[in-house]
Amino acid sequence: MIREHRELLRTFLGNYEIKDIDACLDAFELIIDELTRWNRVINLTAIRDEHGIVVRHLIDSLTPLQFIGEGDFILDIGSGAGFPGIPIKLARPSVRLVMLDARSKKINFINSMINLLKLTDTTAIHQRAEAEDFRELMAGSFDVVISRAAFPLPELASLSLPYLKDDGRLIAMQSKRTEGVDDMEGLTRIDELITDLPDGSLRKIMVFGKG
Repeated sequence: MIREHRELLRTFLGNYEIKDIDACLDAFELIIDELTRWNRVINLTAIRDEHGIVVRHLIDSLTPLQFIGEGDFILDIGSGAGFPGIPIKLARPSVRLVMLDARSKKINFINSMINLLKLTDTTAIHQRAEAEDFRELMAGSFDVVISRAAFPLPELASLSLPYLKDDGRLIAMQSKRTEGVDDMEGLTRIDELITDLPDGSLRKIMVFGKG
């Protein structure tokens, strides 16, 4: 990772209470190297340049950190190549994390990163969130369900609701301004953040509480 990108990440991480920023940066560098290497053979993500990975994957994945509590049990639906789940786990090591994706090649990459980064309390599962057996197994288990623009908001809400604890939160990372979304059945909007990423793209984060 070039110095400019490392310092950009350091500045961003400085906005949060990260216990060991240098260790986090070293882990991010490993993610960049491995994602770049795997992408030469397997199409994991359309973003292939280092600047794009730093901004659109790493920094973007960290934008909801203020809504993540210590020790939260998190379900990342449609995790892709591990975003936002892995960066959140690195920044908040106390969380427990389950990442779901329907594409086995992406779960294989995530499992490789879990091993390389020696992440504890972290699981990647080749599964769809709508799978009835998995939903029944994990119903009411999670403090947080999070997803990064993987589904339209009403669909994400429907998928997420069964997995949340009674006081759980859905964190929806939207790629553009979502107009006309108020409370949805079983969910109440409790917070919102709109922020610009360093490349000028917009990230909107909507937080809903169960109930």
